[in-house]
Amino acid sequence: MAMRVKYNLDTAVTLQVTGPSDRGAACMLHNAMYGYANLNAVDLHVGVEKGRLRCVTDAVRGLGLCGFSLGEPHKSDIIGLLDEVEPMSRAFRCVNTVVNRGGRLYGEGMDGVGMRMAIEQTAGPVRGRHVLIIGAGAVGGLIPADLCRHGAASVTIANRTPSKAQFIAETLHAHFGVPVRFGGLEPGFLEHAAAQADLLVQCSSVGNPSHPELRFESLDFVDCLPAHCVAADVNYPSNPFLERASARGLATVSGEGMLYCQQLAVMQLRFGVELPQDSLREGREAVAVALALRALR
Repeated sequence: MAMRVKYNLDTAVTLQVTGPSDRGAACMLHNAMYGYANLNAVDLHVGVEKGRLRCVTDAVRGLGLCGFSLGEPHKSDIIGLLDEVEPMSRAFRCVNTVVNRGGRLYGEGMDGVGMRMAIEQTAGPVRGRHVLIIGAGAVGGLIPADLCRHGAASVTIANRTPSKAQFIAETLHAHFGVPVRFGGLEPGFLEHAAAQADLLVQCSSVGNPSHPELRFESLDFVDCLPAHCVAADVNYPSNPFLERASARGLATVSGEGMLYCQQLAVMQLRFGVELPQDSLREGREAVAVALALRALR
């Protein structure tokens, strides 16, 4: 059972740094995880305007804070202010977790770790799987990078702008030596790639509730996926892609699993604490309560 933390002079402080208008529930999630682990720690929300991150890094170093997490629009801007960045996070310019190591700030993007953990929780190890990634934003690089790190057999990147897919594919091949392919979102390319995939991860903004105007020209590529294929999406709770895959009987993973599972990796990186999967139940409950109370205001 989670223990209520008593805040005192020994309390470790972390920050959730977002844009000024962000009113997310990440702090409630982090504090629930701290409580589950019986840590004397607290996470506080800080709204910071784009371009003013130096005030955060100066405060973290000067006050000896444990570190901070980042939301948009800061995930790429922070890189130039850090002392050390995990190589793939630097390559794809996406950091969402920073830890203070004696005044030196280390940053890493944890979305890839979170999605891989969520997939393995649902469908077992990713080793040996042939992966199809749709989308070539930062998360479209971090996710296949972590899959390659854990033994993916090959990676195909499909994106509306093929040159962006090419950059990710070539970066993955250079770092991991895996066979890679890339292409656009033309039905022929997608359907051919889908037919050979053991794992498809949809990493674009298509299906994000914040962008209802974005949609696939066709979802027929889903029907080409093998019966054993796992279909994952960084968006949540659901969308037409996941619903089509589920209707076919495929195992599916939404972005919610990615967000929650990465908290286990964050706790390990930040405090050296290994938590069981059961701890995520505490986090989900805390976020649900926070959102319900916010809706009543």
